[in-house]
Amino acid sequence: MIGIIPNPPYRSRRQAEHNVLLPKFKEIENEIRQRIVSNSLVPGAKLPSEAELMAEFSVSRITVRQALAGLHNAGLIEKVNGKGSFVTRPTDTPSLGALSGFYETARARGKLAYGKLAGVRLVRAPAFVAAVLNLDASEKVLSVATVRYWDDAPVAYFNLMGREALMRRLAQEDLETNDAMSLFESRLGYRFKEVAMESSAVAAPAEVARRLGVAEGDPLLRLRSTPYDIEGVPLFCGELLFRPDRYAYKWTLKR
Repeated sequence: MIGIIPNPPYRSRRQAEHNVLLPKFKEIENEIRQRIVSNSLVPGAKLPSEAELMAEFSVSRITVRQALAGLHNAGLIEKVNGKGSFVTRPTDTPSLGALSGFYETARARGKLAYGKLAGVRLVRAPAFVAAVLNLDASEKVLSVATVRYWDDAPVAYFNLMGREALMRRLAQEDLETNDAMSLFESRLGYRFKEVAMESSAVAAPAEVARRLGVAEGDPLLRLRSTPYDIEGVPLFCGELLFRPDRYAYKWTLKR
């Protein structure tokens, strides 16, 4: 005799990973969120109906609606009256600093902007990268470096470092005309919550000095940048070196 084996109680990926009990609506919200950030549900895709979600997760309509409300508040979905809920589309130019908007900033000022790939290589993770990405000191990251130009003059040297699989996906995209953050959202299916940045002045290393047309040891503006996805996970670290005589980075702080 063959019996029907009931489905085990649903547990979200994050709950399973961390063994944390969550309210049912939060479990469902996290699962759908994961499908969105992993690109299983692509921008513009229609979510299953409330009835379908009720059946999938064996919950009531109010539980489903609470889960959808959380996704809506996070900006991940939008509801279209009479049609259902849809995954929102990321903005083409997210406002997350120089890492995301170097080319856009230049073009908005009427300048010709482009980049040239300077190298893709595995390197031992620098201390600040290992700390942010929670790596062992001996672990390696993939470095993707580009030289950025305005009106044919070298202005900046961008070095983006992260786990190999993710950075190889980025390296396959067109970094010579598209900003990294825009590529992550429009091509790789990621959503971003925030970016942490730190600025300082440093002496130009020999290789960077050669590529930017300055003397070794000349001062450069350094921005270290880490973008975090919608779940607060750091994806990679950027070390951005600018010629201060050709580039200024401005902040506006609001109360």
